[in-house]
Amino acid sequence: MNELYRMLLEAVARGQKITRKTDTATGDEALFIDGSLAWGDDIKNGLEENLVAEPVLVLFGAGHVSKALYDLASLHSMRTIILDDRETELTEERFPKAERHIGPFEELLQREYDAPSPYFVIFTHGHSYDLDALRYCLSHRFSYLGMIGSKAKSASQIETVRSEGFPEERIAAIHSPIGLSINAVTPEEIAISIMAEIISVYRKDRKAVTVDTSLVSRMLEEDGVVVRIIEKQGSAPRSVGSMMFVNESSTYSTVGGGRIESLAIEEARKILKSGEEKKIVSYDLGKGGNAGMICGGSVKLLLTRKR
Repeated sequence: MNELYRMLLEAVARGQKITRKTDTATGDEALFIDGSLAWGDDIKNGLEENLVAEPVLVLFGAGHVSKALYDLASLHSMRTIILDDRETELTEERFPKAERHIGPFEELLQREYDAPSPYFVIFTHGHSYDLDALRYCLSHRFSYLGMIGSKAKSASQIETVRSEGFPEERIAAIHSPIGLSINAVTPEEIAISIMAEIISVYRKDRKAVTVDTSLVSRMLEEDGVVVRIIEKQGSAPRSVGSMMFVNESSTYSTVGGGRIESLAIEEARKILKSGEEKKIVSYDLGKGGNAGMICGGSVKLLLTRKR
């Protein structure tokens, strides 16, 4: 299993197309990278998912809109990297969970940041470095690129990078005006419109499952059991593809919390004691079902020993 997750992390970092197939009857898995079988045996029927890097926001600027967007990202447990040249704005108090980089933009825009397929948002103070940030973003792989500003200002800067020879297909991917059109006025409303647009981008592929690279890295380092949702119906709280890692003393991430998660952790620790390699468990969430709940629906989990 280590080889599977190592390949997965490397493919995410390279921005390759990743497909995971799972036989929902046996629990067998296969990994395809750029269309070629990379791990396991081909699976003809079952669950097929496109794996993509978890959204990581990279914000150029730490002003009012940045703060409001960061607050929304925190609600989604979304990693955020923020760059600014003002120590008074980019503080731990304002952005406690963000990865903060403070310094002259001339230096910040020469660095690389740990975001495999970032969601770039540009709103530097006074727009002083918006054009430089735009050049930086167009020179890197990205999932989303948005730039705040008036139509005239944005059009002028886009024309500048076009004249500098940046590829037209990358220029066409710039979201400016930024955000969905909801007549937003306040920083908080603008942030909502931007986040809605970002969500519409990373949720566009309904078969896509986001990969928490920090969770996969932990799975590579430790022994334990990987718990993954492979089927769901009705009101099960988390989507197919959601993963949790369980070892003898701790759990990481979630497959929904509450009763389902408690049962899954119990099963995972049984596997740790018994030495089983994999197990599929199903829970009926309806009245009289085996989960002891009344909300309805069902969920099937694949538990795989990783060592």
